[in-house]
Amino acid sequence: MKQIEKILILALISISPFAFGQERERIPGSEIKEIIELAIELPELQQYFHIDEKPSRAPLIIKEFGIVNSKNLDGLKKFGLPIKVINEKTIKEKGIEAYLNIGDWTYVGNTLRLQIDYTVEGITINFMLNRVNGEWKIIDSIILEE
Repeated sequence: MKQIEKILILALISISPFAFGQERERIPGSEIKEIIELAIELPELQQYFHIDEKPSRAPLIIKEFGIVNSKNLDGLKKFGLPIKVINEKTIKEKGIEAYLNIGDWTYVGNTLRLQIDYTVEGITINFMLNRVNGEWKIIDSIILEE
C-alpha cells in the first residue's frame, strides 16, 4: 500500500504545474551534475548495474535529454570511469542496450521529479528531490520493476 501512495504522490506532483497554471522552470546547468550524481549513486539502484558480471556496462551511458548533456555532466564518473552522454541516434546505430534514459524531468520551485529508465534491467526509478540551502537532496525514490 505504501508503494501505491508514493506513486500517487509522485504523479500529483508531476501534473501540479499544469493543473495549477505554473510555468516550468529551468534548473541551472551547474546543478545538473549534482542531481544526476545523486540519482546514479542511489544505494538501491546499484544492484541493477551488475558491473562485476557484465563489465561491458562500464562506462555508464546516459541518453542525452535536453540539459542533461555532456557539457553539464562533464567530469561525472561512475565505476571509476567518466560517464558517456550519447544521443538517441548513436544509441540506435550502435545497438547500445545498457543505458539510462531520462523519462521525465519536472521542476517547480525547489522541487524536482525525475524519472529514469534502465530498460536493459526492466526498471524505472522515480525520484523526488528538494533543494535546501542550495543543495539537492533525494527526499524519496521508488524503483518499479516490469
